[in-house]
This record gives sequence, structure tokens and C-alpha cells, in this order.
Amino acid sequence: MPHTVRAAVVGVPVPSLEIVLGTLAWVVGAAGLDAGAGTLLVALGLGLAGWLWSVRHRRRAMAVQLHPARRTRMQRLIAAGVIGLFLFPILLSLISYGELGTALSAALIGVLLIMASTVLEERSLVAVGALVLVLAAVGAFLALNSPGVSQSQPVIGLGCGLVLWVAGMRRLGLLDELRRRVRR
Repeated sequence: MPHTVRAAVVGVPVPSLEIVLGTLAWVVGAAGLDAGAGTLLVALGLGLAGWLWSVRHRRRAMAVQLHPARRTRMQRLIAAGVIGLFLFPILLSLISYGELGTALSAALIGVLLIMASTVLEERSLVAVGALVLVLAAVGAFLALNSPGVSQSQPVIGLGCGLVLWVAGMRRLGLLDELRRRVRR
């Protein structure tokens, strides 16, 4: 009886990363606004994220297969991102640059998206990561030239949320469907 070894393969739904990060960014951006507008934007964002997640769930057949080495690399990137998202704002606050916390967190996400593009073999993540880096730079400029984070946090959060959600919609094929419907 021949002994066959099957390589462990893990399917990663294609746009999960963009939907989760987009929702997180959107909530952070909306938190920088006044209570009424912020609450409304959070509700709208969570509704959109829920709809995108349900579409992603229905299309779960679209999956990138990660072998153990790639899965380990992706887990390391996610761990670095989670640690950085918590530590950077705290460390910057300790050295009196707390207003740059949101911008540096966004820059970290942009860099990690670019790095994740090689793991997931998805070149579009390079463009998404670059756009997030540009938004982080604009947000850092605003934060350094204004008191607090009242101007930079909404720009970074809402901008990154939109960029990430549009990227998720593109990878789900929703933008192509919309384009076809508009042409009819």
C-alpha cells in the first residue's frame, strides 16, 4: 500500500483582509468626527461591511490556497500588524508625538499590505498599500500642522476605509458587475 503525503492547504477568502481593515479604518476615522456625524458614519460603514462580508461568504469558492510556509508568513505579517497598531500610538504618546499615532498605524498597514501581496500573489495589494501610505503621509502632514488629531484622523480613517473597501469590491467582482449593469 503506497503511502501518500498530502500537503496541508488552507484557503483564505480573497477579500477578507480588505473588508476587515477597511472597517477598522472607517471606525477610527468616524471616531475623529463629532458624535452625530461619527455615529451615522459608523452605522453606514458597518452596514456596508456587513453586506460585503455576506457577498464574500457567498463567493467563498474564490480562495487563494496558502501552503504552510506562506500561511506562516501571513500569520507573521498579521501579528506584526496587530502589535504595531497597539504599540505605535502608545510609544508616540510617550515621546509627545501622539498625534502621529493614526498616521503611523496607517503607514504600517500600507507597508504590510505591500508585503502581503507577495504572500497572497495579488498585485493589486501593492497599489492599495501605496494609496494607504499616501493617505498616511497626508494625515501626518495635517497632524503636524494642526493641534491634536481632529483633522488628520478622519482623513486617514475614512480615506483608508474607502480605499480598502473599493479594493475588496474589485476583488469580489462587484465593480465589474456594476460596470456591466451601467453599460446596459
